[in-house]
Amino acid sequence: MLSYRHAFHAGNHADILKHLTWLGVISHLKQKTKPFVVFDTHAGAGEYPLSSEQALMNREFDSGIARLENLTPASALLNDYQTIVNPLWQAGIYPGSPVITTMAMRGQDTAHMMELHPTEFPALQKNMSEQNKQTPTSANVHLHYRDGFEALIALTPPTPNRGAVLIDPPYEQKSEYEKVTQSVDAMFRRWHNAQVVLWYPLLSDRAKDKVLACQTMINSVSKLGKTCFSAELTVAPNTYDAGMYGSGVCVVNPSWQLDEHLTQAMKEVCKAMGESTHFSLNWLKHENS
Repeated sequence: MLSYRHAFHAGNHADILKHLTWLGVISHLKQKTKPFVVFDTHAGAGEYPLSSEQALMNREFDSGIARLENLTPASALLNDYQTIVNPLWQAGIYPGSPVITTMAMRGQDTAHMMELHPTEFPALQKNMSEQNKQTPTSANVHLHYRDGFEALIALTPPTPNRGAVLIDPPYEQKSEYEKVTQSVDAMFRRWHNAQVVLWYPLLSDRAKDKVLACQTMINSVSKLGKTCFSAELTVAPNTYDAGMYGSGVCVVNPSWQLDEHLTQAMKEVCKAMGESTHFSLNWLKHENS
């Protein structure tokens, strides 16, 4: 259950979609001077050297972040993303969501980052310690060596109660899909106005049980908030043996115009990543529906 290591996938197509969405949520929260609180349930190691043995095994960053290296973005959201990512990319590092969050948040904002993997958590501590030397937000970044779902329920509702949650499980076990639904449901009973960004893989029919479990999860989670959309990025044809041919995010209670900002950014991403790459965004629930 704890075998997953994100270093094997750092900087791939899924990271781009996930981190653009998350950054769009944070950017909207910053439009008001009031502080906010964010939660990252599966924080990982915080950042990933692309020269590591794990990253070089499949070099997934070559078909991901590397394709954006020479892109001059027209989208404000993509520009914000590249402003954070490019300096680290030039240093041979891809930032995980903890580093992106820390670099995007303000001194008055708070972040809780959870990780249960016995190897990843010490790496998270080390990497965030180094990152916090460079940012003014270190006092408000809290690292938790605990189950992310359990912590999410225990730590909500936060004070102040405006904020968001990033949920990015490895989905190694089919049961994780149901666990997500149960945890998000329990969290919304305590913190009904939270924004939630839930990442999920797009798997071919070779993993039929997980495909069905994922669709059930999305259908259930989409009903828990006032509004919800899903956004999906595919990078290969969905053939039986394709494996993971893309990924998606289910965004509950999305901020105003996040759908438009994300679509603008992803259109540029798809153009840079090639003809086999496609993006779609669909509303699953409108307010009062």
